[in-house]
Amino acid sequence: MLLAAPALALQDSGAAAEAQSENSSGGTSVYRIVGPDGRVTFSDTAPAGSKAEKIAIGPTNVQPTPLPLRKLSPRDRDAREERAARSDDQRPVNFAIVSPANDATIPPGQRFIVLQVALDPVPRDGYAFYAVIDGQRWSGTSSGTSLDISALERGTHTIQAVLLDAGGQPLAQSQVIQVHVKRPGGQVPDFPAEQAPQMPKAPQVPGIASPPKPQPR
Repeated sequence: MLLAAPALALQDSGAAAEAQSENSSGGTSVYRIVGPDGRVTFSDTAPAGSKAEKIAIGPTNVQPTPLPLRKLSPRDRDAREERAARSDDQRPVNFAIVSPANDATIPPGQRFIVLQVALDPVPRDGYAFYAVIDGQRWSGTSSGTSLDISALERGTHTIQAVLLDAGGQPLAQSQVIQVHVKRPGGQVPDFPAEQAPQMPKAPQVPGIASPPKPQPR
């Protein structure tokens, strides 16, 4: 017994050192123990005085624990929305004409002409816009994104849109586009009627002088 005790102590210390080395390398070991009655148990330490089968286990992939989510109070939510709205108000507004396209031709059969705009971000307190055609403000203002300009006369026109805030102050101006409106009427119609062929000149009767030619005034 006295001789066996140092050997057992040495075995326990060796097993503990080995387990510590395996834990430091990222892996671990368990021991499969078969009892006298045939019952199988497992332990992370080698039992003293019993036969045990060592089973190596690879490193365990440990997922980090997610942090708990904190619900925002109504006051915090309102403050965050206010900060987001303030940042949108400070951001310049992108404002442009999307229809008609630049250098577009409006055919004679098109009765309606709609000026369509796009803007980003949309002002929180509302907005309106009007058109400037050939340097003059067009009658009428739209609170949406479209304005009827069907009354454009025949010819080539320059068009620009001006964005207003809720108080009527200018916020942004669009690009300037050019459109060509084709409408029948006037001295040079878009589709002139065919003219009748001219009669051939009659032969000059002998003894009768030719009529004088008209003179330009």
